[in-house]
Amino acid sequence: MAVVGITAPLSLTGRLFRGLVGPMIGLALVLGAGGAWAIHSIVEAVNDRLLGASARAVAETLEVQDGAITLDLPPWALGMLENTSRDNIYYNVYEGNRLITGYPHLPPPDPKEFNTRETHFRYGEYRGQRVRIAAEARRLPRTEHLVVVQVAETLEARWALSTRMLLQLVILEVALIALASFLIPIGVRWGMAPLTHLRRGMDARSASDFTPLPLEDVPRELRDLVNAFNDLLARLDSAVEGMRRFTADASHQMRTPLSILRTHIGVLKTQMQERARSESIADIEAATDRLQRLLIQLLTLARAEGAEPSGLTLTDIDVEATARSVAEEYAPQALRAGVELHLAVEGREPFVAKGDKVLLTELLSNLVDNAVRYNGHNGNVIVRVVGEENRVVVEVEDDGPGIPEDERDKVFTRFYRLNRDQSRPGSGLGLSIVQVLTQILDTRIELLSGQNNQGLRVRVIFQRPDAAAA
Repeated sequence: MAVVGITAPLSLTGRLFRGLVGPMIGLALVLGAGGAWAIHSIVEAVNDRLLGASARAVAETLEVQDGAITLDLPPWALGMLENTSRDNIYYNVYEGNRLITGYPHLPPPDPKEFNTRETHFRYGEYRGQRVRIAAEARRLPRTEHLVVVQVAETLEARWALSTRMLLQLVILEVALIALASFLIPIGVRWGMAPLTHLRRGMDARSASDFTPLPLEDVPRELRDLVNAFNDLLARLDSAVEGMRRFTADASHQMRTPLSILRTHIGVLKTQMQERARSESIADIEAATDRLQRLLIQLLTLARAEGAEPSGLTLTDIDVEATARSVAEEYAPQALRAGVELHLAVEGREPFVAKGDKVLLTELLSNLVDNAVRYNGHNGNVIVRVVGEENRVVVEVEDDGPGIPEDERDKVFTRFYRLNRDQSRPGSGLGLSIVQVLTQILDTRIELLSGQNNQGLRVRVIFQRPDAAAA
């Protein structure tokens, strides 16, 4: 039987600590390597200074007397190299390849590598020991070759000093890492104090308070986060306010048909005459139809406003086929209303655009329903599909009373109705639904006058797939 372990999520302090441990260790290694190189360079430079001074002191005593090279080796010249590690000191003097004096087994110099302007340093071995050699060259009168003085010392003092300094460096780095590990949680808690204050303020708010969070005490690094949260609060406030307005408008619109239903049901209970009964039933049917359409439109509007354009997958749809289907669906309604419904297809094929077939059907259905519903008897409604160069246009045109130009922006407001239509059945939601759907489908809608400035012509403009891609 397998056992599944559940790991509790780390706190922000724990995440920061774990995220910083690796970089801190890496930085410590880099600093350690750099420190080791610096220590080696410093120790070598200090000891080479003394070793070179010793070689120069010996070289200054070189003379030529009676054709022979002599030197006076002062005790202090080699004594300056004495140290607590008791390193061994060696020397020799060469003229060219000829040893004049000193330790014969000390590695001889190569005169070609030397000049009289600077001291030459190198490592070598003498009797199985690693030594550091300083060589000083001189050009003496009446001598054919350069005279080179070499002074060498063993490396115990250098190694001891380097080891001691490296150990101190390691101790210092460990102490710094330990101190950082102790201070990081404290620093994080101190840095997060403004957010803690904001959280407490949010906890103290009421459920309906969506005012933005204050930015005065928020650190600069966290202001983008708080601004994003404030934007979210603003969108949430707008959504809640829209829901409240929607609920209030819906309850107001539903109150009238429900009152009619209740009134006529009461009449049916008490009124037994055939004529009154028939009138009440007719009113009940009209109110029921109105209530049914209102509920359908409310649900459609809520579904449309809840659709996220970013989460909608737009595909290639046949606009002409969708428009034909909508026209066929509303043909019986147009026939009952005494309105002739026509379908016209013009322009360049294919009539394909990017969109969603269900939403496009809902959009065209609302336009055709409005055109039929608000047209007069013996009126005409034309559903026209026009294929242009880079776009496909669907027009729904009627020869009814139309919409005055100064009110064409207002009719997209929910539940807004023209004064002349107050006595007609309707809810004022049709064009509101159309506007929301055009925004989701990334299309453009225009309200224009019909032919001879009579009626209304609604244009919905779609981009062709190749134009949208370009």
